Amino acid sequence: MTAGDPIFKSVFGKDWDKLPPVMKKHYAVRSNSHDRVVVKGKLDIKISPMVSLMARVSGMLLAYSGKSIPVTVIFRSDHQANSSTTNTPFYFDRTFHFHDRGDITFCSRMEQIDSNVVVEFMRFGIGWKLAYEWDGKKVILRHKGYVWRLFGKLLPLPLSWIMGKGHAEETPLSDDTFSMWTHAKHSLFGPTFGYAGDFKVTEVKCPK
Repeated sequence: MTAGDPIFKSVFGKDWDKLPPVMKKHYAVRSNSHDRVVVKGKLDIKISPMVSLMARVSGMLLAYSGKSIPVTVIFRSDHQANSSTTNTPFYFDRTFHFHDRGDITFCSRMEQIDSNVVVEFMRFGIGWKLAYEWDGKKVILRHKGYVWRLFGKLLPLPLSWIMGKGHAEETPLSDDTFSMWTHAKHSLFGPTFGYAGDFKVTEVKCPK
């Protein structure tokens, strides 16, 4: 990754230049910067009772279901990060504006670990390992397992037995809007959680 490049340019590799404008805006945040991208939209959210209980105990995931929930997501970097590192974090700060529960925030950070492979870390060093792909029409996030970062090492974590395998897709709709859906699906119990909805990029603050 070259200094001044978006963090995700090296994740998408040769496909970066093929991405439509909305995807480049979505992933415009550069390493070691004050960059900020904001998207707003509405999501239909379905959380299974088991995942809801896990989320309430651990705080790692969203615990509540709902229809057409307004959501604000801020993408940012860490301006104090060492610009020479290859795994500069890309932060997701999500705020769910529930009508009956008020605002609930869920934050995570993504780190590139190998070419197009990224880990989305939540609390306690637990993360979802995934591969980013552009198939010419949409961004696909393919499940590569769950991990636990302990003393700097990534250890496989058999959460698939409980959560199922994750999957996500982001489809451009216009130069400023995209749709997304994500879920975890268990081979026996079916979907354990899922989000689906449309977003609009409302702010791109990436000064030269």
